[in-house]
Amino acid sequence: MLTPLGRGTAAASAVLYAAGWWLGYPEPAAFAVAGLVAVAAAAVWTLPGPKLEVRREIGPAKVGRGEPATGILHVTSAGRGVRGLTARDAAGSAEVAVDVPRLRAGATRTVSYGLPTDRRGRIAVGPLRLVRADPLRLARRVREYGARGRCWCAPGRSCCRRCRRAARTTWRVRRATGPRRAPRRSTRCAST
Repeated sequence: MLTPLGRGTAAASAVLYAAGWWLGYPEPAAFAVAGLVAVAAAAVWTLPGPKLEVRREIGPAKVGRGEPATGILHVTSAGRGVRGLTARDAAGSAEVAVDVPRLRAGATRTVSYGLPTDRRGRIAVGPLRLVRADPLRLARRVREYGARGRCWCAPGRSCCRRCRRAARTTWRVRRATGPRRAPRRSTRCAST
């Protein structure tokens, strides 16, 4: 698929070739042919893609807000060997860069990375997106590998039993009397 730069280069090359042919100048036509050859080479560069099998694990499946969660990818080369790859894995609204080391034919590598747990709720993880682009960025191809996973991010947990009991009591009082009449207690640990 051509990028906006690739489409612009192809359009400018076509206009430049037409202008060179109409005016009788060979130089603009030569530049136009070079531009079209560069776009064609970029499209051919991005055609082949590695054959990968990706299996995903998320551990732990449920965490408190701000606690560490890890995504683990098991990447297997189903075709010929693959050089080191840089891929992007969607994790909620963010993308995480994942570096996959060199894979020989049939080899499996395990790669782990941290998931963002700064917001509570369900964090959708995946699929792994491999972006292959030519050096001039005229064309690129995005391929998706692996299934989607999810991680549940619960509200932050209290640090000790005393703090959990204080938070539970505060919630009961607020529910019974309404939020404006409830005494505001701090749920921070009193022992620290």
